[in-house]
Amino acid sequence: MLVNTLKSNQPYVIVLIIFVSAALWLFSFVNPIGISISTDTFYSPFYSLIVKIIEYKTSFSVFLTLLIVVLQAFLLVFFNKTYILINYRTYLPAFFYIIIASSFVQLQRINPVILGAIFIFISINNLFSIYRSDYTLNKLYLAGFFIAIASLFWTPFIFFVILIWISLLVLRPFIGREWLVGLLGFLTPYLFVFVYYFVFTSGDQIEMLIASLQQSLKININLNFLHFSYYILYGFLFLLLILASYTIIANFQKKKIRNRKYFEINWWIFFISFGLLVFFESVGYEIIYVLCIPLSFLLTDYFYTIRKSWFLNLLLVVFYLSIIYIQITAHQFDELL
Repeated sequence: MLVNTLKSNQPYVIVLIIFVSAALWLFSFVNPIGISISTDTFYSPFYSLIVKIIEYKTSFSVFLTLLIVVLQAFLLVFFNKTYILINYRTYLPAFFYIIIASSFVQLQRINPVILGAIFIFISINNLFSIYRSDYTLNKLYLAGFFIAIASLFWTPFIFFVILIWISLLVLRPFIGREWLVGLLGFLTPYLFVFVYYFVFTSGDQIEMLIASLQQSLKININLNFLHFSYYILYGFLFLLLILASYTIIANFQKKKIRNRKYFEINWWIFFISFGLLVFFESVGYEIIYVLCIPLSFLLTDYFYTIRKSWFLNLLLVVFYLSIIYIQITAHQFDELL
């Protein structure tokens, strides 16, 4: 019953998803945890302006973050409707995105990754749109441009410029100028930022920006540990990831060429995001806001491929109970790790 309801594309599913998201963030509204995270210590041109206006230990910070999460969740629905990543019109990608993105209760606050992810979504939209498009230069330029904007909120987003060239390999025949225009779009915001800092600020601020950039790209040498409740959820999510990946690989050749190409790009989004988490010290669990993008589509495809409703309902119940357990325990701790 639960699965069939969520699979429906009726408007009441939107209300249900918004209700579920509000329920998952309720305790944070009442008692905002607002702990400091590693990315707070790094200077970034755009995020540093935001934190001067918005205090992250407030209910308004929680509300704004939830609003962005819900917006990004329904952007996934828009992607699916526009580019047909999955051959069904469904709100399931939004549901999974909100559920997974809400799992880290301590990240239910304004942070550079959730702000930068807005522009990653815009870039992905531009990259998806180049498939079988007659004119792509403007889309590739904008994709690079918005990835650079995202990196000015959170420096490790720099590496998502690789996604432009991966998308060209997957979606387009080789056209030399298309490989250059994305890079030009990426460099444009940095040119403006450099000119601004060179003309209107002191040399000390430029040095601070460069030092912060170097620090935020420092290679990871430490392991971070979580509360036991998180291992339950992410262990279960990992199991789902294995099942869904096996299912989609087994049925990959049966899918339309368009679907296969978009799923290839989604896998690369996952690999880039996971690679940042593993290899860079400044990248914490806030990367989950981007990891959710491919995971949401992968789980949605799995839930439409498997026909055993009782099994899918069981998965959803376990999934949601794991989230509730985290919600209950997380507010008893002041530390993320």
